[in-house]
Amino acid sequence: MKRKVLSTVLALSLVLGLTACGSAKAESPADGDTAKTEDNSAEQTSTEEKENKEDMGKSLTGTQRAVIEGQDWGPAVVKTIVKFDEKINADSVSADSFSVKENKETFNWAALAEGSKEDPSKHIESEAARKVINAYTSDENGEKSADSEYVTLELKFGPEEGSPFCYDLFKGNNTICSPYDLSVTLAEGSSLTNEEGNTIESIEIDKTVDFADAIYPQLEKSDITGEFKGEKFTLNYASYEPEDDGQKHPLVIWLHGAGEGGNDPRLNTLGNEVTALYSDEFQSVMGGAYVLAPQCPTFWMQYDEAGNWMDNKGVDSIYLPDLKALIDSYVEAHSNIDADRIIIGGCSNGGYMTMDMIMNYPDYFAAAYPICEAYSDTGIKDEQLEAIKDLPLWFVYAENDTTVDPKMFEEPTLKRLDAIGANVHRSIFEDVHDTSDTFKGQDGNAYQYMGHWSWIYFFNGECEDNGLNMWQWMSEQHR
Repeated sequence: MKRKVLSTVLALSLVLGLTACGSAKAESPADGDTAKTEDNSAEQTSTEEKENKEDMGKSLTGTQRAVIEGQDWGPAVVKTIVKFDEKINADSVSADSFSVKENKETFNWAALAEGSKEDPSKHIESEAARKVINAYTSDENGEKSADSEYVTLELKFGPEEGSPFCYDLFKGNNTICSPYDLSVTLAEGSSLTNEEGNTIESIEIDKTVDFADAIYPQLEKSDITGEFKGEKFTLNYASYEPEDDGQKHPLVIWLHGAGEGGNDPRLNTLGNEVTALYSDEFQSVMGGAYVLAPQCPTFWMQYDEAGNWMDNKGVDSIYLPDLKALIDSYVEAHSNIDADRIIIGGCSNGGYMTMDMIMNYPDYFAAAYPICEAYSDTGIKDEQLEAIKDLPLWFVYAENDTTVDPKMFEEPTLKRLDAIGANVHRSIFEDVHDTSDTFKGQDGNAYQYMGHWSWIYFFNGECEDNGLNMWQWMSEQHR
């Protein structure tokens, strides 16, 4: 074997040596004519290549900026705005012109399958096609325009596609996917035209999505930079202020679920569709309302410094004093908040925290709306219920909730409240499904969400009790 390799090396050396000697040889008159001929030939070849390249069309580079909106189930990347280095002819742009692939971090659910040898604690990357449903030239914010260097691609999204969040089953919360890439190319056989009419047959777009630079249309009216330093903990928060009309307005507080904790209020405002509380519809019903959405660094249900929370038997949160201090501070800083119209609510972990707050400060709030609340009934004392029996309450949950079983939480607590004549409304649903007639399951029926996600009905304004709408009820509450 060694001899064969050596022979090959010697042969190559000989060929290379001969080539080198030939190129070093002195030029004769005949050689000069040959060189001129070769030069002319090279020039002709270069011209032909240039002409062929022009016939093939131009290639453009660009960057992109994602548009993210909160939906019933959480956030979705609904558009990407591509910025080219030249203006694009508007008539040459169509949805069929583009191909988009999404590559993102995801929890390795397959590793949980019986017999799997993969480590489920290690996240993986998944790739999926994103269908372009509309495309057009636009301004830098995605508004339609004539010829432009910006092209907006509207992407198909749904409960199972397009989310920029990665949920970790073991940590119990969401993070923004890292990486999250969108590969944007021209579809096979497609081309664009620039402003001068030249054909563009290939594009190279930076695939990285920068979430710090993304557009969040529903958050434009809000502030997601709030930070409160309590006695023990620092709480970040998002907030919304209605237009200053010189009048007093209610304050609506939203406390998120387990998955939305951390120190990035985008998680708790988009993970649950808190942006619905900023909407014209909700604000109109409320006559204008302040909205405060605190974010817990870990979990509202955490009851000791060791970080325990899942087995909370019905005891106070370690965040209780600092959360109350944050609310007090926010009310004090906004003179147009009506202190007699502070309404508190939240879902799951936040439903637990709602119960914890009202049972410790029963005279502070005008009303409360615990949703799929996780405060164990066995930990609630009779005197605690007596303290809140006159406080207007509205419970929301789904009967098929397997995460927070109503039989252990809401049902026994409501039975006890009814027995003492408490002021209670309730919206109880069989399940949680899409009511917009937009998203379907594989069976063609309305898409079924987890039974735990009953907060979807609240954010859609669909909770009622004997003909009374919950949003309308909230607008009428005074301490």
